[in-house]
Amino acid sequence: MMNERMQYRTLGRTGLNVSLLGLGSGGASRLGQRYNLSTPETERLVKHALDAGVNLIDTAPTYGDSETLLGQALGGVPRDQYVLCTKFQPFASGDLLPPSDLRSSLEHSLRELRTDFVDVFYLHGIGAARYAAVRDHFVPELLAAQQRGLIRHIGITEQYQSDHLHEMAPRAIHDGAFDVIMVGFNLLSPSAVTTVLPLASEHQIGIVVMCAVRSVLVNPTAVQACVREWEQAGLLQPGAVQPEAPLNWLLDDQTPSVADAAYKFAAAHPAVGSVLTGTASLDHFDANLRAILGPPLAQAKVQRVQDVFGPVRRNVQPERVAR
Repeated sequence: MMNERMQYRTLGRTGLNVSLLGLGSGGASRLGQRYNLSTPETERLVKHALDAGVNLIDTAPTYGDSETLLGQALGGVPRDQYVLCTKFQPFASGDLLPPSDLRSSLEHSLRELRTDFVDVFYLHGIGAARYAAVRDHFVPELLAAQQRGLIRHIGITEQYQSDHLHEMAPRAIHDGAFDVIMVGFNLLSPSAVTTVLPLASEHQIGIVVMCAVRSVLVNPTAVQACVREWEQAGLLQPGAVQPEAPLNWLLDDQTPSVADAAYKFAAAHPAVGSVLTGTASLDHFDANLRAILGPPLAQAKVQRVQDVFGPVRRNVQPERVAR
């Protein structure tokens, strides 16, 4: 579903034309499940996003009842008007699951989503240490599912909380088995801009951004604590940002909030196909949409984010994604 207000980008070699803002169903909100949204309210949120031009929708079996809710909300929407992505978590209690579990999980997802195929099917949360084992174990099964028409494109998502140096993603890009990579990328964790994103452009790999806005980013006290910790650990140059207002230099009339700056920053790199947002509120969704479709973040500010926080080479402490 196209909308003249929305911006669209080609998702790497998939050729999929995806909305710059994508609707995620994980994070803290999980399509409003955390806030006890009714099924009609959830359907209204999804239809509102579609009406705004969003056509990339992301989910996973591990996101509560998100697949079921999306299957209901998307009923009656022509299948060629949205790009649907789901995932498979290949571990249970630390052990690698058998390939047959991927097939069962995919078939279950298709039933819940009420569709015959998904556009992107990701291996979910893969760290560098076990990447090769996961690839060898599951790629043949993914290719078989692709041959059967159950999935169109194969993807993989980072283990954001632990893969601070983005060690897995370049390996996946070079291997050539994956068409799309989901990358953690935000104001406090921008190092992918010098590693993953240029390589993805070179190899025409689609990039979807997760965690563009995390709750720490919109909590000034939490940001201050991160800056103090990083300075004390020698990860951040003392005085690089103002201790009491570390991100306020990003704000101006066109960028009135840190959340606005975060969405603009995540969308600034041309390798990025879509930036996910998760919410339970129409007003919150509209604010995120205005931010990402409005005037871009000044290039000087984009560069300063990279210069200041890129060398930190680690993520903020794990916490919930902002809704």
